[in-house]
Amino acid sequence: MLNKDKIEMRFSGSGGQGVVLASMIYANALAKEGFNVIQTQAYGIEARGGASSGEAIYSKNTINHLHSTTPDVLLALTQVACDKYVMDVKPGGIVICDTYYVDTLPERTDITIYAVPLTEIAITQMGKEMFTNTLSLGFINGIMNNVKPGNLMEALVDLVGNKSKEENSRALSLGYAKGQEFINNQ
Repeated sequence: MLNKDKIEMRFSGSGGQGVVLASMIYANALAKEGFNVIQTQAYGIEARGGASSGEAIYSKNTINHLHSTTPDVLLALTQVACDKYVMDVKPGGIVICDTYYVDTLPERTDITIYAVPLTEIAITQMGKEMFTNTLSLGFINGIMNNVKPGNLMEALVDLVGNKSKEENSRALSLGYAKGQEFINNQ
């Protein structure tokens, strides 16, 4: 979808939603694809409930900086995260808003906005809100198609172990299918 030498991604939400872990998993999967990858994270004052974000920058070339200032892709799981980071997204970029927590979508016309009820899907189809971050990873990969699903699952297991492996696999697949559905309906 984004044809560039270097892609910058920001995963954002509040502490406890697993956005930092999601950025680490995606960065790990990108490395398995042979990309050079930098992953960073930031936490708010409180770990749980405070603002948090994780970033993954990837390229086939050398990456000369450690921090994303203008991401190509933004995942916003809360309204606060959306409001805080949407203006940083590069023109032509992608913003994925979780409509369960994001009531007011960005009004920018120079980006592609995906309004997806990620948390609602996690609750209704996975039975637990905690699968929102995994579902989000699948969705991002479904629209970007830059990581083999097997590498994404392997990266997830690398970081969280085999705990809930079947459910995480199902969440990744469900998210991927939802992402593909959005792409096919454009």
